[in-house]
Amino acid sequence: MESNPNKRVLLVDDEEDFCEIVMRILHKSGYEVICAPTIQIATRVLSNYDPAIVLLDQNLPDGLGLNFLENNKTTLSDKQVIFITGSSSRAIIDKAISLGAFHFLTKPITSDALNKAISQAEKSN
Repeated sequence: MESNPNKRVLLVDDEEDFCEIVMRILHKSGYEVICAPTIQIATRVLSNYDPAIVLLDQNLPDGLGLNFLENNKTTLSDKQVIFITGSSSRAIIDKAISLGAFHFLTKPITSDALNKAISQAEKSN
């Protein structure tokens, strides 16, 4: 069975427990999720996997999510990026939105907030 391209999600986050929880929540809703713990791995996955939605954390072991967003603007232009941050810094959120992020979520994230953001992103594709 071939996967639905609109249900493909790339989760870029280095917190293993967070990735497992998000994957479990999204799998229940029919999404196919790949987790990349670093920017380097996310860049490789992005070129091969072609997700419709990208969940992108700000703080990663090899850089910042904002830099990944800026450096991959062209590649991400047809994807819905949901920016994730542990900080509610207005400057970071505004920068993410200005770089093309569709939405942002602040950790800790509830399953309801995650499902709502993913559903909105899918409808916008």
